[in-house]
Amino acid sequence: MSTADTGAVTLPPGYEDVPHTVERLRARRRAIARNLTAAAAIPSLTADMQFDLTQLLAVRAAWDCGPKPSVLAFLAKASVASLDDHPDLNATYGERELIRWSTVNLGVAVDAPGGLVVPVIRDAHTLTVTQIAEAIRDLATRARAKELALTDLEAGTFTLSNPGAVAPSLRAEALLNPPQVALLGLPGMRRIPVVVDDNGAERIEARSVLAPSLTFDHRALDGGTVLRYLDSVREKVEGWRAADYLAAP
Repeated sequence: MSTADTGAVTLPPGYEDVPHTVERLRARRRAIARNLTAAAAIPSLTADMQFDLTQLLAVRAAWDCGPKPSVLAFLAKASVASLDDHPDLNATYGERELIRWSTVNLGVAVDAPGGLVVPVIRDAHTLTVTQIAEAIRDLATRARAKELALTDLEAGTFTLSNPGAVAPSLRAEALLNPPQVALLGLPGMRRIPVVVDDNGAERIEARSVLAPSLTFDHRALDGGTVLRYLDSVREKVEGWRAADYLAAP
């Protein structure tokens, strides 16, 4: 017995008498499914690393250069800046070549009504952290209002996924966003005990940390390359001064 007209829906074997309803998938959900199926066929791995956010949060707390950027904007700035020294992550894999893109078009995944979308911030490497924050806010607002144009979703070269903004996720492993070879997932920020070096002496201190997950196309990248990139991002996050965030590279 069904509580809705299933039309031409084919039920799994053995479920013919199980009560159910049917919701037709929207075009966007079907497109997402096709993209995920293509992404799942790519041989990919994920590398994790822990970042201490103490310095970044201190810079943000003391911000006096206009509206306070989101933590995501700071992390995006660090991630984009590190691609300059690690261009193989800002690339597309081909059977006979690796195409290294000469600009960073940063995709930022947005949890929008109707499904996940990944609008793109073009030439993100030329932007300050304030400009990146404004671009993220604009794209997210338009995504949730269903006002994105097709061009807003095209030509991304590297993607950030931010499930930590939805709920306090512990890990942010994700499928790739083809034809990109790398995606950086950002889980929820946590407060944990950390061993801190105090001029050669060690002490335990409560710190805010983040453990990003870098999913990568193993055909194009090896673990060493990915870990060196993550370590570069970590160094920027943990050591940048306020002035470092005010200008583009």
